[in-house]
Amino acid sequence: MSNADLEARLRSYYGRYRPDDSTTVVLAARTHLDEIRSRPARGFWSARGIAAGLVVAVLAVVMAAGGLLVVLGGLPASQAGPSGAASASAPASAVAGTISKSQAAAALKDFVGHDIGSVTVEGPSPWGGGSAYEIMGTVPNPISGRVDAVTGKVVSLMLSVPETTTVNLTPGQAEAAASAFFKAHDIPVEGLTATVKLEDHGCCKLYSVEWVRVENGARTPDSRLAQVDPSNGTVFSFSIFSEPYGPVASPSIGRDQAITLATAAGGLTKPKLEAAELLIVSGSAYAGTGWSGRLVWSIQLSDDSKGYVSAVWVYVDGVTGETMIAGRG
Repeated sequence: MSNADLEARLRSYYGRYRPDDSTTVVLAARTHLDEIRSRPARGFWSARGIAAGLVVAVLAVVMAAGGLLVVLGGLPASQAGPSGAASASAPASAVAGTISKSQAAAALKDFVGHDIGSVTVEGPSPWGGGSAYEIMGTVPNPISGRVDAVTGKVVSLMLSVPETTTVNLTPGQAEAAASAFFKAHDIPVEGLTATVKLEDHGCCKLYSVEWVRVENGARTPDSRLAQVDPSNGTVFSFSIFSEPYGPVASPSIGRDQAITLATAAGGLTKPKLEAAELLIVSGSAYAGTGWSGRLVWSIQLSDDSKGYVSAVWVYVDGVTGETMIAGRG
């Protein structure tokens, strides 16, 4: 599983790069790169004081029960709206800001089922092939969410991160909790591939459950992410990302060749492979760069030969072999 923000957000989540968090790095980078480029990162982990220095990873991203039949902060299933399907349900050509900032704030309040206190609303900004408002609340603790600016549906939410190291759930139970949450809020995951990862952040542990649409072996920009309290199954964060993409071809560049090209481009002294994944580049994240919609190998390398961990994340075009440094740490 991978969990799409670049290093600025990663720093605020984890305080430093960790090789065993490589899949988290990849998703965080992919999902929220557009945000990072447009304004300073504002990590949920840092808001809780968990990191010294990413939502995620949303982080992630980007991202979210008593028992396995989930509710969000006591929200009954009858109040499931307006979460709905992915933000891609809004046409990419739709005019941003169809709803007002106050309507967006009200939508988030209705979703969580209680007052969210003093509210700050920013945007709308690009999200999932459309646009969304980013909303910050204060009750009962810091809360952040995004609301599609056209449909008024909540497409991401981050509540307080549970500070627990207790793991009572199996990976299968965590997936069941996340699946029940999405079903209760009419967020479809059919046709997507699920992956579960137990993450250990020292002060706390959590399950990240992600559903990704995979075509011809490549990850597409269509995913759902939920983060689950491993002690009781509470979904405290979720994110929906879905945007249009073209036909997925087979790569001309194989995995081994891509790793060789990435290693040469990365410039590390003693590179160690952390992750290699075939994917379609998010169009909104890389608009104007010439990389939007490309089929690429995402290669992540690390180097600890100097007494500290350095990292580089490289995109290798799956057809031409062209490389791009997507991030360093």
